[in-house]
Amino acid sequence: MKVLLIRFGQLGDVVLTTSVIEHLYEENYEIHYLTKKPFDEIFLEDYRVKKVFIYDKVSLFELLKEKYNLVLDLHSKIKTIVLSKIISPFHSKTYNKRIIERRLTLIFKKPFNKLRIYEMYNEVVNSNKKPRIILSSKPIIEGDYIVINPTARYPSRIYRHFDKLDKLLDKIGIKKVYIGTENDLHFLKDFKFNGLNLIGKTTIREMLNIVKYAKLFIGNDSGITHIASAFNVPSIVFFGPTVLSFGFEPFCDRYYVFEIKNLPCRPCSLHGEKPCKRKDYACLSWIEPELVFEKVLEML
Repeated sequence: MKVLLIRFGQLGDVVLTTSVIEHLYEENYEIHYLTKKPFDEIFLEDYRVKKVFIYDKVSLFELLKEKYNLVLDLHSKIKTIVLSKIISPFHSKTYNKRIIERRLTLIFKKPFNKLRIYEMYNEVVNSNKKPRIILSSKPIIEGDYIVINPTARYPSRIYRHFDKLDKLLDKIGIKKVYIGTENDLHFLKDFKFNGLNLIGKTTIREMLNIVKYAKLFIGNDSGITHIASAFNVPSIVFFGPTVLSFGFEPFCDRYYVFEIKNLPCRPCSLHGEKPCKRKDYACLSWIEPELVFEKVLEML
């Protein structure tokens, strides 16, 4: 049996689809994956995935020639829905992204969804697996270290006190490694990183390696957070304009979420893309760095 999974991006979303891969591999499917660059790097060492196609480079004829028994659309956009139906008109499935429930949460500020995103993906194959990344390479950074991701796709999702937290973490004496996407730094561009600053300097494959061997992960609601969970790295995560009921709660064994509950304006957008109407970013600026530091000491 041959199956094609479709998810073009983003980083965290592609990582979360590995729960479906885990299930299909155990069911002895030959697994192919259609995505965009650079997300194919997630599967470079993944023995479960036999072929990875790049959307911009593969032809429809090549995909049709594979004669898939099943096509799973894990992106659920018009483009991917149509594509999956063309490739396999009678044997394709699209995941339910719970957009109505998420919109209701946005309007009424109450949770209408209890499923994590990967559990929504799992529904298409009736699975209970968790996301898991396959990476066999040895550590590229020696010794014990904490990984910190101060970046996010939108500036509204960035914790406001990384500079103060950075100074507090110096008291521990453990190496700090900063990772992320340079384009996502936004207002943190003037922040002086007192540690190994690898933001914008790694490939996705290198980033996976760095996160996998960390003693602790600290970061915003972002794709790298899901990488940490997929490697079961203890995590401290900041949720501001977005909320857990949108489906992006960490799933590692040990994690702690910092959020300002009962703030009447939360959530303010589905992806944290809108600027703060209050202007003070209370959902993140009210989280005291001293409390975060105490939690770091507890989890190390």
